[in-house]
Amino acid sequence: MGNCQAAEAAAAAVVIQDPRGGGNKVQRIYRVVSANEVMNSNPGHYVAMVIAAPPVKQLKLLRPADTLLLGHVYRLVSFEDVLKEFAARKCVKLGKLLKQIEASNVEINKHQHRNSSNNASPKVAYQSGISRGVGRQSCSVGGQWRPTLQTISEFGT
Repeated sequence: MGNCQAAEAAAAAVVIQDPRGGGNKVQRIYRVVSANEVMNSNPGHYVAMVIAAPPVKQLKLLRPADTLLLGHVYRLVSFEDVLKEFAARKCVKLGKLLKQIEASNVEINKHQHRNSSNNASPKVAYQSGISRGVGRQSCSVGGQWRPTLQTISEFGT
């Protein structure tokens, strides 16, 4: 009978995994608590719910007003890790967008080349500048953003 009560007590707790310091500490709270309370007691960290999907575990970042439910597992996530994740996602989206723009520019340039002789409009020149990488922004590993600029044309000087 003692084991049944222990299992019920474990299920009636909010489990918070703390990966700080290299060890995986586990904190149990035996009452309903808000994410804001946990964040205030762990400065510089956010609370994420651990979602167990078949191939991998995913984390869902919680808002401060969200309530941590008994029987669920949560993890503390550092501010830096959150920023790195957002930067990585933005970099992936930007890369996809640039590939789409380049593909459409190639089609536009082919169409313009077939329909006109050697007279390139400023719009086509601008689009071909994008496809060459002028004014492109690149992302580096580690989530840091660095602008790259090859040339700037100046008109009327």
